Amino acid sequence: MPHSLPTLCGSIMGSPFSLSAKIHNAAYAALGLDYTFVCFGVEDPVAAVAAIRTLGVRGMNVSMPYKTAVIEHLDAIDEAAQVIGAVNTINNVDGVLTGYNTDYLGAIRALEEVTELKGKRIAVIGAGGAARAVVFGCLQAAAEVTVFNRSIDRGAALAEELGARWGGHVEAFTAEAFDIVINATSVGFKQPDSNPLDGRLASHLIVMDVAFMPVHTALLLQAKTLGCRTVAGTRMLVHQACRQIELYTGKEAPIDIMEQAMLQEIQRLKL
Repeated sequence: MPHSLPTLCGSIMGSPFSLSAKIHNAAYAALGLDYTFVCFGVEDPVAAVAAIRTLGVRGMNVSMPYKTAVIEHLDAIDEAAQVIGAVNTINNVDGVLTGYNTDYLGAIRALEEVTELKGKRIAVIGAGGAARAVVFGCLQAAAEVTVFNRSIDRGAALAEELGARWGGHVEAFTAEAFDIVINATSVGFKQPDSNPLDGRLASHLIVMDVAFMPVHTALLLQAKTLGCRTVAGTRMLVHQACRQIELYTGKEAPIDIMEQAMLQEIQRLKL
């Protein structure tokens, strides 16, 4: 396996974005490791995977729209990533590239800081990649999961594939039937006034939003006003990054330092 000095890690995405680099490089510095993380904006994900091998990149994050495209070009796929159908992390160990999905772990770890998930009635809004990861994770934690989505066909298919319940259109969601509701759609991301569950919350709910910019989305702000316990998308983001650090370095991730770097960069971006 080729080597670089320092050890190189990175992220492949349609256009480079600074957030992952800030989070990872803060972790490497805190751990005293000679690692450097770089974001690569690429148009050819197959060539990007080949570059991991050629350059000896230790670990590579994968962002949309490439989380599915890279799968067939890797040597092995973790079982969770196979079921979810998306890889957001490529771990290079002695030239063997294994794909993982750390998004579902990020969601579960963030939720478990607030409550035990076993037996909880969880509503997941959405049927995209983030929703698949969240539904899978919640089911793994032995929760009762119901999917709601604006596109009926897509939502019903996701629920059937993963073994969750299908609840119907988002408007069919009723707070009284659930303990936790999770917005796993893009509504609210970089949209400070958009709330996919406007007027549908109740004070007993735990409310999570996977959107992380802004940190306090309109959904979370309304939930806090009602007295709900909330879980921000930033907490999911930092937890999934922690799992990447664990894979790339074999060390425990310094989550507090990573979170501080993440929040500072979001503030700098002013989104």
